Amino acid sequence: MNDNQDLLNKILLGIIAGLLLVILAGTITGLVGKKKNRPEVLISQGKAVSLMAPSETAETAYFELGTIRISCAAADSEEGGSVLVLSPWLAYPAGDTVFFEELSRKSGSIKGIFQAYFSARTKNQLLTETEERISQIIIEEINADLALGKVSDIYFTDYLFLE
Repeated sequence: MNDNQDLLNKILLGIIAGLLLVILAGTITGLVGKKKNRPEVLISQGKAVSLMAPSETAETAYFELGTIRISCAAADSEEGGSVLVLSPWLAYPAGDTVFFEELSRKSGSIKGIFQAYFSARTKNQLLTETEERISQIIIEEINADLALGKVSDIYFTDYLFLE
C-alpha cells in the first residue's frame, strides 16, 4: 500500500508541476507579447472615447463614433436587407470643449439616430438619395438632441453596402 501511495504522490506532484509550468509559460508569453493599447487604437476600435479638448482651428471633427454596421430595410424583391457599413464624423466649432464632452456623452444616441435613419430605408432608396440630403436630415435630428451646441456638417469616411 505504501508503494501505491508513493506512486500516487509522484503522479499528483507531476500534474501540479505541469500546471505550474503551463501557467508560468502563459504569463511570460502574455507579458512579452503584450499588445500596447494606445488611446488611438482603442478609440479607433470603438473601445474608448477621447475626452481631450480638440485642437485650435475654426472647425474640428468628432470622429469617435467609429464604424457603424446597419441592416437596411428589405425591398419587396429581397429576402433580407443589405448591410450598410459607414464611418461618420461630425464637424463642429473648434475649441468648444463643453460641446465636445456633450457629443462624447451622447455618442450612443447619435449612433441610434444613424441606425434609425438607415434601417428604415432600402438600399435603392439610399442610393437614389444625395449625400447632402441624408446629411441634412441627420444633422437636424442630431442637433435636436443636443443642448450645448450644433453640429455643422456630417462626413462619411466609409459608406459601403455589403451583399
